[in-house]
Amino acid sequence: MTPLRVLESARAVVRIVGRAAAVHAYEVGALASTAAMAPLCFVAGGIEPASSLSPHTKAHAAPTARPVLLVHGFGGTKSSWSVIAQALSDRGIMVDTIAYGPLGNSVEQLADELVVAVERTLSQTGADKVHLVGHSLGGVVIAQAIAGGGLVGLVDTVITLGSPFGGSPWAGLLPFGDLLRALRPGSPLLSRLAAAPVPVGVRWLAVTAALDIIVPGPRSVPAHADVETITVDGVGHLGMLISRRVVGYIVAALPAHGSPVAAEPHMRRLPTAAGQAATAS
Repeated sequence: MTPLRVLESARAVVRIVGRAAAVHAYEVGALASTAAMAPLCFVAGGIEPASSLSPHTKAHAAPTARPVLLVHGFGGTKSSWSVIAQALSDRGIMVDTIAYGPLGNSVEQLADELVVAVERTLSQTGADKVHLVGHSLGGVVIAQAIAGGGLVGLVDTVITLGSPFGGSPWAGLLPFGDLLRALRPGSPLLSRLAAAPVPVGVRWLAVTAALDIIVPGPRSVPAHADVETITVDGVGHLGMLISRRVVGYIVAALPAHGSPVAAEPHMRRLPTAAGQAATAS
């Protein structure tokens, strides 16, 4: 290898490492901010009722569009979805966000309340089904609601972003009760969800971030054989919520009219969390 090529390779490595360091720095800062705000979240109990859809959203809603419910992750808030919610609303899709507090809740309780929120949204809009998008813990709540049988025939598409279906290595380090205990690798809840198939008629899309240090690698991919998966490069766990590529992917997967279009022509199937565990053993 010539000295010039060695120099070019070294520069490429520096750029890659620099980008990864910048992403991780953002993730650390965002996590610190979330931790600082966590005490305020503790005052909330279960899921806040889905609010009436905003006049802005209603005015631009397509008559054939199915509404979207967004479920944030542990320590998140409704504002966590600002970028994604605005992008969907701009496309004429009715959007609502659901918020919950981490204190005194279990995944099962939140899942039951999500079912109520879905039924309320369908009643308000007159739609036949909803789309569900969950980030991190929010995706696990969605999975439990579906596995529990309360959403049969009510869900069109599910999109999960960095949801710890294979558990998070951080869940065992933070003493925050039932919610985080359920997210430990191999927990009874995650084992049950891994064995639950995707219901007929539900399209499931799982997004995983290449630089996710909270739910790394295929841990964010459900064990279901028929789940579509994609990895987004250069993005971390929280960065997915503001990533232009992730936003575009979600918007393309949940169109205002007609059937969903292919969000990524190069969408690839990843090993699932269950498959990774089997390989490791």
